[in-house]
This record gives sequence, C-alpha cells and structure tokens, in this order.
Amino acid sequence: MRDPARAAVRWWGRLASVRRREVEVAKTSKGAKRRRGTVYLVVVGAVAVAVVAVLVASRPFGGPLDWGIRGAALLAYLAIFLAAVASAFMRRLTMLLGRPFVRTHHVLSVAGLALASLHPLGVAVRSADLGVFLPNFSSLRLLLSLGGRPAWYLMGAAALAAVLRRRIKGSWRGIHVLNYVAFLLATAHAILIGTDFFSPVMKAVAAVMALGVAVVFVRKRVERSKVRRRK
Repeated sequence: MRDPARAAVRWWGRLASVRRREVEVAKTSKGAKRRRGTVYLVVVGAVAVAVVAVLVASRPFGGPLDWGIRGAALLAYLAIFLAAVASAFMRRLTMLLGRPFVRTHHVLSVAGLALASLHPLGVAVRSADLGVFLPNFSSLRLLLSLGGRPAWYLMGAAALAAVLRRRIKGSWRGIHVLNYVAFLLATAHAILIGTDFFSPVMKAVAAVMALGVAVVFVRKRVERSKVRRRK
C-alpha cells in the first residue's frame, strides 16, 4: 500500500501545479485582451482623426491655426460624446478592451477636455482677446451660440469632481452630471455658429448625437432609481 502522507503530498502538488497553469493562462488571456483593447482604441482614434481631417479639408479656408482650431473642436466634441455614451456599455467595454471601464472613460474625458481647451486657446491667439473664455449672458441666443464657453467651465468642474471623488464622496456624481449639460451647450454652439456645422446634414448629426447623450443620461437615472427601490 502507498503511504497516505506521500499520496496526499503528490495530490496537493498536482493541484498546485494545475492552479499555477490556470493563473498563467488567465494572465496571458488578460494581457492579450489589453493589447487587443489598445489596438481598438488606437483604431478608433485614427478613424476620428481621419474623419475630422476630411471635414476640415472639405472647407480649407484660413491657415494652419484655423484648421487646428476647427480640428480641436471637432475631436473634442467626438471624445466627449464617446465618453458619455460609453457609460451605457460599461460591462461590455470592460470585457472587450480588457481593462477597467473607468480607465477608458478617463482617457476619453481627459482627451475631450484637453482638446476643448485648445479650441478657445487657438481662438484667443487668433483674435488676441482672452474674452473668448468668458460666457455671455446678455441673451439666451448669445448664451447658446457661445455655449462652448460655459461648457468648458462645466467640463472642468466635472473633471475636478471626479479627481476629488474620494474626498467629496457621494456629491461628486451630482457635479459630474454637468458633463451632460456641457455637451448640450456645445451642441447648441456647434449648430448655431459652428464653422463645420453649417450644412443641414451636420446639424442633423449633432442633433442626433445630443439626443443619444440625453437618452443615455435618462437611462442611467432610471436604472439607478430601480436599484435604490430594491434596496
């Protein structure tokens, strides 16, 4: 008969070996998903840049500074849109990209805010006037036409709330909602005076994008309300 102690040791050794292989396979699979996710993000970014380049090239007036101003605005608009809509598909994107959704969301949000900052900065340089950063409340039409100005501040406040979420705890979500308001203001700005939104087609595209963001916002509020009722 075999020594029960030796048999037990061998059994545990085999079990540990199998477990190690499973962990290694899981790590390899996770790394592959991350690499695949990185490729997806790069492709999406490249497509966005290509689309914006085509839009700017279709109306090539002005100089490099003007092209940069328009390109930054369009890319910022796309990044903010994707960051908002992506929040409705958190689980799917986490599985697809192989990384926590928060990281992807932060990449899009930071890119959107950075590009949204370059847009008015370029306008300020071109006009030699820092007044382009100041919202205009003299009338509702002017407020909406220049909606990018207050939208920029709302995005900054929402980003700051996300950074300080551990300190302000539950309050940060309410402030973070300002991103949705910012997008709607940016949409109004684009439709009313946006250089690349003069055509009915582009105005319709902006309206559909704004509607999509609004639907995501309402859907998330409804889902959270259901969760609270269950508790």
